[in-house]
Amino acid sequence: MKIFTALRFSKSLCLLAAFITTGLHPLYAQEAFAPLPVANRPHLQATRVTGPINIDGIPDEAAWNNAPAAAHFTTAYPRQGDKATYDTEVRLLYDDKNIYISARCDFPPGKKSLQVQDLRRDFSYSNNELFEILIDPFKDPRMPVMTFCVTPYGTQMDIMHYADFSYDYKWDAVWQAASKIQEHSWTTEVAIPFTSLRYPKNSTEWSINFARNIRFIGETNGWSPWPQAFSETQLAYGGILTNIVPPDAGFNLRVEPYALVNAKRADNNGTHYKPEVGGEIKYAINSNTLLEGTINTDFAQADVDKQVVNLSRSSVFFPEKRQFFLENSSLFSVGQNSIIQPFFSRRIGLSDNGSPLTINGGLRFIHQDNKQSAGILVMKQNGDTTENGALFGVFRYKRSVSQRLQLGAMEVLRQNFAGLNQSASVNPVEVVDAFWQVSQPLFIRGMASYSGNSLSGQKGPAAFAEFNYSATHFFIDWFQTAVSKGYQAQTGFTARDNFINTQPTLYIFMHKKWFPKNVQFFSPQFTADIYHEASSGKFQEASVVVMPLQLFFTNQSHLDFSITSSWENLTDNFQPVRNVDIAAANYHFNRYEFYGITNAAAPFSAETRLSTGGYYNGRLNSYYLSLRAAPVPQLSLVMSYTRNDFKNVGINRESATTHLLAPELRVAANPKMLLSAFYQYNTDARNGSLNARFSWEYRPLSFIYLVINSVNNYYKTPFGIPQRQQGGIMKLTYIRQI
Repeated sequence: MKIFTALRFSKSLCLLAAFITTGLHPLYAQEAFAPLPVANRPHLQATRVTGPINIDGIPDEAAWNNAPAAAHFTTAYPRQGDKATYDTEVRLLYDDKNIYISARCDFPPGKKSLQVQDLRRDFSYSNNELFEILIDPFKDPRMPVMTFCVTPYGTQMDIMHYADFSYDYKWDAVWQAASKIQEHSWTTEVAIPFTSLRYPKNSTEWSINFARNIRFIGETNGWSPWPQAFSETQLAYGGILTNIVPPDAGFNLRVEPYALVNAKRADNNGTHYKPEVGGEIKYAINSNTLLEGTINTDFAQADVDKQVVNLSRSSVFFPEKRQFFLENSSLFSVGQNSIIQPFFSRRIGLSDNGSPLTINGGLRFIHQDNKQSAGILVMKQNGDTTENGALFGVFRYKRSVSQRLQLGAMEVLRQNFAGLNQSASVNPVEVVDAFWQVSQPLFIRGMASYSGNSLSGQKGPAAFAEFNYSATHFFIDWFQTAVSKGYQAQTGFTARDNFINTQPTLYIFMHKKWFPKNVQFFSPQFTADIYHEASSGKFQEASVVVMPLQLFFTNQSHLDFSITSSWENLTDNFQPVRNVDIAAANYHFNRYEFYGITNAAAPFSAETRLSTGGYYNGRLNSYYLSLRAAPVPQLSLVMSYTRNDFKNVGINRESATTHLLAPELRVAANPKMLLSAFYQYNTDARNGSLNARFSWEYRPLSFIYLVINSVNNYYKTPFGIPQRQQGGIMKLTYIRQI
């Protein structure tokens, strides 16, 4: 078949990757040790309490002193296996309702050296000082790992990690945390309700680990050590929690109603007010099974997309940011984010231009145990003046054939309702996939998919595969994607139509004793991105990036220089920005890029990207600069600016300039009360937009929101699209866990 003939183009790259892997493996891989037997791992005994524990960040209750401590942490980064630079002591209590965890984190440099970016929930792991709790009550590497992180200022983050290295970053559990900064240490207290955890019946031992990210010295350490090549989330390396007797999982219901008032104004047509109510309900049938329902689903408080000026021929991938779809999203995620996803939740409730569509409601069913996972998602959306209403159904199943092999299948159905001069249609997409953990450092995953369309009769296959090998001193990855001309996933994402994509990547991490003390790693890199037309096998484009210089410093600053060679075969004219039209032809050009970022957690930091060189038949100079000021974690201001200067590009040898300005302000009274404002001005799109949001978490995961949105289009808009739109939303949410 032509679709596979084109793959011969990358045969030499495959041979190179195989040579590098086999050559480096004996040199480096021995540093990644195997997990210890359970009996030889560190153990911590849970202590039952009967009196109250006040979560104020100061573990001064007598019960803490009577509990054994988990201590003697070991480094994982930057040097594997050393004694942790600063001591940590962790204790664990429990009663009939909660698990309580306290930590004393020594920090001799003092409060002024603690590095915390800001006080937002679900913060950046790498850019913040934090204490981390990792729990797997099933003691099974095939089960999800629940992660809870706290900063010295009491800011919270929770993540659900899965065996196939996917994760739910926006999983939100109901739990409490508070921290207190001392002169040369900081302490934290955490209370996690048993109703927020999943655990088996009659369990008395859990897998558990504790870790610290000491941002000031660039060190990650933990209680039960793990290899640097892997993550602390792999609890095959975790310790054992003993003497835990959780209550039987009884009736577990979480109700999340909301009420809001929406005010909108377009151009000079007056202000229209609309009250709305809706919400979600979550019923834990048992510790492995969850049923969720949503009515009149609303995402008024979701973060807005960051605008980009797309200079490539592929579609821009904007990630999902809406809370309902982020939860349990990894179960339905198959493929590669920016290349192919048979199911992509942003196709629900959003039009092609990103405008919100009304979601009437939906249901989601999730079951996960150590042998299988199953999920069902059904949603209904209304249409608008540009798009018809639709009904969506997603059915997902995964099974663990062994400890290392998972097989799965998924069916995605979209029924488009009749209207807007279009007949009703159904777009079915079938998927089968596999994940194989060949060894601890090596995994292979793949997917095959097929789509159809009842209206057009269009149908065709698509496939995806990844080879990934991670060792202490090198990382190699290979993505291979093929999408046929007839493949159409209306509830999915593809970078383009009718293509074959090849992406090999190689990183090498080196640390030598003669390096300056402030240099952690020298990491040269090679990446290629190659496209062919699937139906004919014809070459479309390729870029090869060689990064001979990449330095990582102890304060987490980063510096690199890269050279990119690009080959473009345009079969149609291409317009990257307004007024720049590039003729169909063959092009080859080279570009040179410098990138640098200072310590992002410091009170003042900067990030810049400067690139220059050829661009099709002309030249392009691109500049990106971001300045961040955060004198205290309660206040941060970021000013970002992107500029593209085109010189003699295209059919008419045009010279053009685009600007994208994006200032962002965040102010926090405490981790529960925050104000943010984000403005974007894009000269290519000729619009400016403002999103301002106040949020107050008045009880765990219950919020009051005030949101203001404003969009100004500085051009003559098509009929029916206003030039100016302003909106204000006041929203109240409430969570009750029964």
